[in-house]
Amino acid sequence: MRKLLTRADIIIVLLCISLAILLYFFLFGEKGNKAKVIYMGETVEIIDLTDDSFYEMHINGVHIVRENGEIYVKESTCPDKLCVRAGHLTKTGQSAVCVPNKVSVTIEGKTDGPQAVSG
Repeated sequence: MRKLLTRADIIIVLLCISLAILLYFFLFGEKGNKAKVIYMGETVEIIDLTDDSFYEMHINGVHIVRENGEIYVKESTCPDKLCVRAGHLTKTGQSAVCVPNKVSVTIEGKTDGPQAVSG
């Protein structure tokens, strides 16, 4: 008698569920209110995303721009430009990382306190 589900079937189902969860958070995730700019492992600036005015900064060959509640890497001196291709960041957890220039931008959420309560 043949098994109803094989190991490969279970792996495919788990991958589909994981993908659906990630897609949900990507499409409907919480809009972040600040962006943390990190250079060589140290936070160099926290940028307020609730301010819609234009703001830009240059750090180690990376040109970062904030406008209309979004932040993005406009230009970079790195060869592959993955940080530029990350696009406009708005949701909590999104990030643009430039490994050659040691710069990253990460969106953080609205809550400053604990995210979970146990007990």
